[in-house]
Amino acid sequence: MSSIIEMPEFVLEKIIGFSNFKDVLTLRQVCRDFRNFIDDLKDSKLPDSNFKEMEIVSKKDENKIVFAFADFGGTIYRIEYSEFGNSRNFQETWKIFENSNIVDVAIRDLELVLRFQKSKLYRIYFDVNDFQLSPDSSIYKLSVKLSNLCIRINRKIKTEQLYLKKCNQSQIMKFIQFTDPEALEKLSFFADDDDIDDRIEIEIDDIAKTEQWKKAEEFKCDFQVLNLDARDICHFTSMSIKTHSISASDLEFLKKTFINSSTFVYAFFELTIFNGNEIISNLWGPAFITELSRNWYFRIKDLEDEVLHIEIRQNFINFHVFEWRYVLTGARVQDYNES
Repeated sequence: MSSIIEMPEFVLEKIIGFSNFKDVLTLRQVCRDFRNFIDDLKDSKLPDSNFKEMEIVSKKDENKIVFAFADFGGTIYRIEYSEFGNSRNFQETWKIFENSNIVDVAIRDLELVLRFQKSKLYRIYFDVNDFQLSPDSSIYKLSVKLSNLCIRINRKIKTEQLYLKKCNQSQIMKFIQFTDPEALEKLSFFADDDDIDDRIEIEIDDIAKTEQWKKAEEFKCDFQVLNLDARDICHFTSMSIKTHSISASDLEFLKKTFINSSTFVYAFFELTIFNGNEIISNLWGPAFITELSRNWYFRIKDLEDEVLHIEIRQNFINFHVFEWRYVLTGARVQDYNES
């Protein structure tokens, strides 16, 4: 009796093409011949896994790697890789890998998932804080092997949003280049709410040179940003940035940029210090002063119903576009041509 694997290749390709992602993974586990046939197929002949979100996390305290994949129907697939026992847990089923490094097992699984992912992700999230892991743990090498994976599959991940948690400078550069710049819309570098530390710093120079940075529309960063240049951030429609200080000339440049933009929404800067109040007053004229802040309002080119509000407080500066009706009573709105 003939085996199904002996069927003509084009027939098997049709079967796989009409199957869903989970069916093909199941088929791949049937025997070595099926696994080799599927692994040798071009990515274009594989079905779309059609995931909405992916999370890749390493857990120091548990010496564990966790992958989570969510589809558009709300189903979440969670896979845990434990250094203790060299094991993988998927849907309550454990498998021991006696002769394999568990990080290599996780990377192989992720490579397979990425081969099936054709549609654009809403979000991909990395929390692989290996610079705080002990070097004698195999998980220490996870981020390096992730970056090597990107090179090996020779394609970028299409995702609208990239979230990086507690990553160092090197990790940010690696993971940002994981993504397709044509798909990326939002970059977020963040820490836990109870773990934001001013000593965590990132230099923005090299990151700002990447196509992913230049194409993105939104940026949020909980860490101290060093070497901030207004020309590197003026293309964002919304941003939240923590930095030591910002110059009055950069604020003037941003103001001129934003009043010429029909898409800008807000820019929030949390500062350690700001010494440019006198220069700003010379540039923008007298502020409308409240108990807590100094305020300026400017018309926006080609927008009749909205204004740019700039608010300066002791340790933050906020640029915000809103409707005329929210202008403080008694405040002056400067004409576009005055600016």
